[in-house]
Amino acid sequence: MKDIIKKYLRDFKIGTKKMFKEFFNKKTIINQLANMLTFTRLIIPFITLILSIAAIITSLLPLFVASGIIAGMGALTDYFDGKISRSTKTTSEYGKMLDQLSDKFFTGIISINLLFLNPNYVFILIGELIISSINMIFKLKYKELSINSTMIGKVKQWPLNLSLIIGYLSTINNFSFAISNISIIITFLFQLMTAGSYINNNKNEIKKINNTKKSINVNIDTDKNDELVNVKNYDNTININNNLEIQKKITIKEQYQKLRDVLNLIVDNKTNEEIIDIKQKKKK
Repeated sequence: MKDIIKKYLRDFKIGTKKMFKEFFNKKTIINQLANMLTFTRLIIPFITLILSIAAIITSLLPLFVASGIIAGMGALTDYFDGKISRSTKTTSEYGKMLDQLSDKFFTGIISINLLFLNPNYVFILIGELIISSINMIFKLKYKELSINSTMIGKVKQWPLNLSLIIGYLSTINNFSFAISNISIIITFLFQLMTAGSYINNNKNEIKKINNTKKSINVNIDTDKNDELVNVKNYDNTININNNLEIQKKITIKEQYQKLRDVLNLIVDNKTNEEIIDIKQKKKK
């Protein structure tokens, strides 16, 4: 757990430094437009929280309205950052990490802010906590698992952001307060569906990872078997060659022996003929 958190913080720190460095460089600013827009969702919640606290202390309704407008602007960045990153082809792992973090942070702080107006916003906090817990549990069990957004998760952001904006409008009249409760219920249902989609998506990813591991193990076993077969074939080849050499030596030895026998016969025959010639001469 600690190692995962340390790695996450280290990667986030490195990516953030690179983002600011490239953003303030004319040649590379285009690479970080989307990420910088996403990064504003980490700042906007604090502004809205300060304005809301000031509105409660001073009882100035316009401060709540201003807080709602700023929150709405922050919600719009969730749409434009993705569009810009796709159009400029500047999507990155850091961008995905920053987007997920800013979404959770933005939703959490704004919802806490709206608890002063409507306690029912605690359900939105619970929904986001369920989603984050599911992904964290899977990530702890399978470190190589990559958590990717699902389609229902992307759709969920629209009713979620809308319910946050309506929460600020509820300070104007009771009718908006009733609408905010309805939007909270709809958002919570989308959050539950998103949690289910993440469970299915993560399980499918785990199956792919396990199948890949099995495939690698099968290939390794196959390679080992092939090596054993090659070794056996090599040994058999050596044995065959050795047998051929032995047979060849035996054949050469046999031929030599036959030749020797023939030569001996020839010598013996010649010797007999000489003896016969000597005897005939003596008779004469």
